Amino acid sequence: MNVVLDNIIFTLQRNGGISVVWNELLRRARADLALSLEELDYVEKMTPRFMERYRIPAYKAQTPAVFHSSYFRILPQPDVYNVTTVHDLTYHFYRHGLPKAVHLWEEERALRHSEAVICVSQSTKRDLLHFYPWLKEDRLHVIYNGVSESFFPISSVEKKGYLLYIGNSTVSYKRFDVAQEVARLTGLELVTASHVSQERLNMMYNEALCLLYPSDYEGFGLPVLEAQRAGCPVIAQNRSSIPEVIGPDGLMVNHDTPHRMAEEMAHAVRELLSRPAQHIIDSGLENTKRFSWDKNYEQVKQVYENIYHHHHV
Repeated sequence: MNVVLDNIIFTLQRNGGISVVWNELLRRARADLALSLEELDYVEKMTPRFMERYRIPAYKAQTPAVFHSSYFRILPQPDVYNVTTVHDLTYHFYRHGLPKAVHLWEEERALRHSEAVICVSQSTKRDLLHFYPWLKEDRLHVIYNGVSESFFPISSVEKKGYLLYIGNSTVSYKRFDVAQEVARLTGLELVTASHVSQERLNMMYNEALCLLYPSDYEGFGLPVLEAQRAGCPVIAQNRSSIPEVIGPDGLMVNHDTPHRMAEEMAHAVRELLSRPAQHIIDSGLENTKRFSWDKNYEQVKQVYENIYHHHHV
């Protein structure tokens, strides 16, 4: 089976969530002897053209082939079957003006020309069908992300007891203001992490009292699983994909106003301080067993095989 993977995401970000997901897919596809794999590599091998991210790739596929882009591109060639992954619908909810219009044009083009669409959560699938009700459900496949084995409890690490925040502190829907208010209400230090190695991030999860995840919207929410796998309790907002990911015993708050949310999160923090949290840690570790990158890859590969063999039986 011929598969072409479009690595355009690495020209847009090196450390974001989509890059993490794509790197895990690439690592497994490269090792899969059942695939005849081609990569469009714009970091080491190919020179990006002006506005490359929005353009049809300058590539002639060995047909028939499956083409899967890391970020909303298609290859409109005979006997090429496009696959698109939708990680979230943030541009619909939180962006405005020209950036939103351009992104939605790119997104809709990809969806209209894709034989299969991968959604990273049921929440993302629901949002997608809300904005694109013409999509056929049999083309949509919910495939959860995994969680890296780089995250694990370290018994020798001394707990420093700070509150940990992962995310872009300048994006309003990530609710950094709520995390700051929780720190003020509890008198605990708030530590933020961005662009750090997985090794360092695992250490931070191990040192922290808990991860605060007050985000209003997530397509998936990788930090929730990373923290749980490292033995770090998570306190999150009960919105979008988080209930799917955090598990039935996850600590979630339901208040919509930032102040009330901060108060509820602060109350949960005080509970963690006042009694042993081992049952929360254990249930979090158990929850992460539902998610793996190997399982993710096998399900994505099955999508490839289904559309490939549908045309070539």
